[in-house]
Amino acid sequence: MKGEMHVVSGLTMVFSVITLFLSLVFPVLLAIWFCRKYKAPATTVLLGALTFLVFQWILRIPLLRILQPYYPGAESNLKGWGLALYSFYLAFTAALFEEGGRVIVCKLFLKKKKSWNNAIALGIGHGGFESISIVGLTYINNLILMAIINLGFLNPANDPTGALSQAVQLLTNTPPVMFLLAGVERVLAIILHIGFSLLVVYGLASRKLCYVLYAFLAHFILNFPLAFTQGITGGTYITMAYIAIMALVSLYWSVKISPALFEKLQLNQNKERQLDIQANDVSEGQLREDNKGRAE
Repeated sequence: MKGEMHVVSGLTMVFSVITLFLSLVFPVLLAIWFCRKYKAPATTVLLGALTFLVFQWILRIPLLRILQPYYPGAESNLKGWGLALYSFYLAFTAALFEEGGRVIVCKLFLKKKKSWNNAIALGIGHGGFESISIVGLTYINNLILMAIINLGFLNPANDPTGALSQAVQLLTNTPPVMFLLAGVERVLAIILHIGFSLLVVYGLASRKLCYVLYAFLAHFILNFPLAFTQGITGGTYITMAYIAIMALVSLYWSVKISPALFEKLQLNQNKERQLDIQANDVSEGQLREDNKGRAE
């Protein structure tokens, strides 16, 4: 390799391998473990993945690109109200498309499967596919490029566009911990998607649509501040701390609160079904008595 020698640090490569595991392997293992332990259908996990694929990759992201010349983020160095409008736009559309997508998928495919374990599986599929498609596949490429750099097979000087040189600079000069945080953030995001899915499924199952609104608001609140933290000193760590706090709230809701709500909902539904059966039995009995009286 002629010219300046670039080397990716060993710690960067180790952290990248960990992030590859967290973003690519962990979601799959989590889905398998949960479906086996809680008897959740694997198809529900796939429906969660399909939700992200359709409503983010196929619908929202192309729409953002089409509207890019017009939406507030088209200007550079946004500040003040411009930055606020830009952040609102991205946060609102993310919440609208993802939570709206969850609602549509539930109504189409989970009409009679609105249970706690199905809601969790839906969230694992949604967050897991997001993790794999955004970070997991990227880190496969990153690790291959890191190996090529360290083996000395790459010469950025031969790239007239400068894109290769920028990629090499990014991989060699970025602090190693940033490569680890990418994987940690994906795990937190899966926890958040599980919480959002539980809100949506419970809201639809109980017919308390305020819970669907809570999912939308929580998703919006998660994303809205992120544009403000990107350009400040220590912004990455502030962002991670904020996401971690939101994920802890989501975890508490998912593990401590939602199971009791779903259990109570199931008991009420069972009572309603039992009352319906009793009412039908009474009606049928009365009908038989009426018919017997007429015959006599």
